Formats: sequence, structure tokens, C-alpha cells
Amino acid sequence: MEDQYIHLLFFVAFILLLLDCNSLDTISANQEIRDGKTTLVSEGEMFELGFFSPGKSKNRYMGIWYNKISYGTVVWVANRETPIADRSGMLKLNRQGNLVICSGGNPMVWSSNPVESMQGNNSVVVAKLLDTGNLVVLDDNKTIWQSFDYPGDTYLPGMKFGKDLVTGLQTIMTSWKSPDDPSVGVYSDIHDTNGYPQNLRFQGEVLIGRLGPWHGLGFSGFPLDKTNQIYSLDFVMNENEIYHIYKLKSSIAQRIILTWDGRTLTLQWIERIQDWIVYAESEVDNCDRFSLCGAYGICNINKHPPCSCMQGFEPRHPEEWEGSDWASGCKRKKPLTCGDGKGDGFLKIPGVKVPDTRRSWYNESMTLRECEIACKRNCFCTGYANLDIRNGGSGCLLWLDELLDTRVYDGDQDLYIRMVLDNLDMGRGFSLG
Repeated sequence: MEDQYIHLLFFVAFILLLLDCNSLDTISANQEIRDGKTTLVSEGEMFELGFFSPGKSKNRYMGIWYNKISYGTVVWVANRETPIADRSGMLKLNRQGNLVICSGGNPMVWSSNPVESMQGNNSVVVAKLLDTGNLVVLDDNKTIWQSFDYPGDTYLPGMKFGKDLVTGLQTIMTSWKSPDDPSVGVYSDIHDTNGYPQNLRFQGEVLIGRLGPWHGLGFSGFPLDKTNQIYSLDFVMNENEIYHIYKLKSSIAQRIILTWDGRTLTLQWIERIQDWIVYAESEVDNCDRFSLCGAYGICNINKHPPCSCMQGFEPRHPEEWEGSDWASGCKRKKPLTCGDGKGDGFLKIPGVKVPDTRRSWYNESMTLRECEIACKRNCFCTGYANLDIRNGGSGCLLWLDELLDTRVYDGDQDLYIRMVLDNLDMGRGFSLG
């Protein structure tokens, strides 16, 4: 009888162990994740969630890190601004679908505050760590909150980077203060929706770089790898949301990180050396510094000095340009006639990263010819281009202000700048309208 009892105990323990293993990626309402005692591990064991201390810091944070590869490489932190000084931290999920971190005598260190409400009193709410690195709160299998909507310094494949036009929620990447401090640092990457959407990088409130807008195949200011077999890029823009998303084509691990010192890097895991390598960097050279050459200047990294004025323009302050300070930019040699536009034409500049689009207007269905006419009819229009360069080009992008941050680029994007006909080089491509 005693042997049967012992076997029964082992059987029950084994069943409980199996049940526990099956639920390692999920917690239900009123279950807890305690610092140093329990963690969540995604189904494929790619990511783990728990409490950790970054670098040399003794503070405790709840976060998500790689588990299967590069153990300890953190991709998301919940309580970035409210660290815990000891190991009393605890993560709970309440019946309202709210994730809460508490510690010691502090009942509210951090809270998720789900955007969507619960379905009803009888609904089943759980929090689950996915193999993508996304922590989701599900109410009867409907996502009511996810960590992918609130990134820190890391952008993972499958994460939308943009803006929800219905709720106003915008994803912003923000750097850590230091390798030992995950609180919000001075650098940020944002998908700006003023004018035609584009990705911008800030240091504090100062714009220091941009990728350029989406042109159908990629970003206007980022090298296009036409033979890329590792990931795919896509851009979605409709009445509900605007966002970029990138997805991996293979099992290779990649992540994009905004470092504490302001570099936006695409990192790729190399199994052979068991380390991350830099696959790409958003700022390649000096021409990627925002508006290095000022208004109506154009940057060419293959020339020395790299800055020159567009045709028909001259340095606004020649003495500054002679001292290699090009920030003041260029001015027109002759003012535009505007009016009926008969005295103005357009100079084609092939292969460029198009100017800053925050003061722009766009239409997805217009032809390039219709775009030119629309620009000519608007006295504030300074240039135009195709919105999409695929299949011969389509759509219309108009600039309604000074042209900033233009650079020569080895690509298929052309820019047409508005000029007085007298300033046009008749040996180069242009339109009389």
C-alpha cells in the first residue's frame, strides 16, 4: 500500500510538472512572476521574461531577453524609469487585463494600462510571451495589450513601427541612458507623419538624421540590397494606420537597436562565432547628418568638399562656405516668377535621397506630368518627384518649402527642382511645363 502511495505521489508530481512545462510561456489572472524564482519562456524557447540587473547596476528591472541564443541580450524593459532596489519585485496580471509590477511596500512600480477594454466578466485573460519577443495580454484570444506597441531601444522583426491613426498610439524607439541604465536616454527614432511619412532620428529635440521616405522598394536614403535574402521590408498606409514592418525570410536572428550613444544598427546573430555583427547602420557617412549642406545644398560624399549648391543657387554666406561651414545653405540667383508659372521650369537631378518631407504634399494616383502641373500652379512649390519609383514611377510628392537634406545617391529616385528658365542648363534634362 505504501509503495502504491509513493507511486501515486510521483505520478501526480509528474503530471504537475508537465502542466507547469506547458504553461511556462503564459500566466493567468492573479498568477505571479517573482524575482529570482519564476520566469516566462516562449514556446520555442527563443525569449525569456523575468527580472534582471543590467551591466554593473544593482537595480532590478523586469524585461525580455534572448534565451535560446545570446542569453541575456535584453530587447525590452517594462519599468525603465522606476527600478527596484532589491529582489522583492513581482509581476502580476489582474482580472482586468492589466499587468502590474509591485515590490516591497510599493504596490504600483509599473502598469501596462491596456488600451482596449475587457470583453466581459466571464472572459478569460492571460499574458503570453511569444517566440517573436512580444509579450501579449489576451482576452478570450483577442490582444488587448502588447509590448510591441511600446518598444525601448530595440526593434524586432514583426514589430510595427509607425502610428495608429485611430487611437493616436505611436511607436518610438528610445535609447538607454547608458549600458548600465535602461531609462530613456537622449536619442530617439520616430516615424514622423507630418507631410509624407519618414523615419527621423533625434538627439533631444534636435533632428540629427533621417532615412528618407518610402519609395516603393525601400527608403530613399538607405542602400537598397536588391539581392537580399534575409529580410523583407514593407510600408502600409491607410485611413487607420501608417507603419513600416520588416520580416525575416529565414531562421537567422536579427534585431535593430538604437544604442545609448545614438547609432541605429541592424545586428545579426552569427552562430559560428556566437556573437552579433553589424549588418547595416543607418548613418553611413557625413552626408547622412541632417541638412549638412543647408537649404538647396546637395551632398555628394565622393566630392571634396561634399557640399555644393544646386544649379541656379549660390551660397547664402560665401565666407562661411569657404570655412567649410555649409549650414546656412544656398539661395536662388534669380527669384521665381510664379504667377502663371511661364517663366519657371524644372531641373531634373537624377539619383538622389529626396529632401525632408515634413513640409510636403502627396497624392498616390497622380502621374508625374500631373505632379509637375500641380507644382507649377502652387507658388509655394519648390520641387516634385514620384512617390513610388517602381514600374516606371507613380504618384506625386510636392515640396512646399526649402529643400533640405538632399544628397546624391546611387538609386533610381529623381528629383525635379523648380527654377527660373534662365538658370536652366539647356544641355541637361528639364521640363518647360
